[in-house]
Amino acid sequence: MITQVENPVLEIHDLTVSYDQNPVLWNVDLSLPSGKLVGILGPNGAGKSTLIKAIMGLIAPTSGYVRIFDKPLNDVRARISYVPQRESVDWNFPASVLDVVMMGTYGKLGLFRRPGKREKDLAMQCLEQVGMTGFLERQISELSGGQQQRVFIARALAQQADLYLMDEPFAGVDMATETAIFQLLKEMADSGKTVLVVHHDIHSAMNFFDWVIMLNLHLVASGPKESVITEDLLRKTYGGKLNLLTKVTDLIRNKDFNPLKS
Repeated sequence: MITQVENPVLEIHDLTVSYDQNPVLWNVDLSLPSGKLVGILGPNGAGKSTLIKAIMGLIAPTSGYVRIFDKPLNDVRARISYVPQRESVDWNFPASVLDVVMMGTYGKLGLFRRPGKREKDLAMQCLEQVGMTGFLERQISELSGGQQQRVFIARALAQQADLYLMDEPFAGVDMATETAIFQLLKEMADSGKTVLVVHHDIHSAMNFFDWVIMLNLHLVASGPKESVITEDLLRKTYGGKLNLLTKVTDLIRNKDFNPLKS
């Protein structure tokens, strides 16, 4: 089940990515609408992070192409924000929380301008949105995993992008933090931003995402949540992991979705 979109924000056509000549994603073909909170779901090793990195140009595809706002990536980089996995970041880098969030403003400053009051005010506003204003001068290495994730999301907000790509932003955060961040991402989508999130929890995905991409080395499904999170497509995506799916399929049968209301 693959829903194609007119005037897509993101278009991926026949994308194949290989490591050492072994395909880890093949023939992915999808398009995404604007103003949606989109989840990428699939088992470990399904290629979810690889897909995000290929969209960002961090990995060269073996074949196929990606177009964003109907243009090549290099033409629209200023409109895209990327939040990598927390494990991929050197947290010993000597920078304060405010320094890290201010970095998000650099892309719009130009080559020789330094950030000033406007940029600092924007950074403070973004920190307030993620509940981290009490940590301004704290070194990033001193924060908990969940606090680090909040700071990275604040930096992404400071970029004032139109498309946000987030790779496992909820790893290591508690349930209250996850819910608060999901609420924020939902507000961003409601304001017209498109937010694409690699995620591992089917239960919260059922509640929060508008649109879902199901991935397991190839594209299983892409479309509105109500059409994609079905018992049949979950089994095609996750295989025989019945212990994982039992509770979810029960919820589906009972129509026990609890989507956020805008």
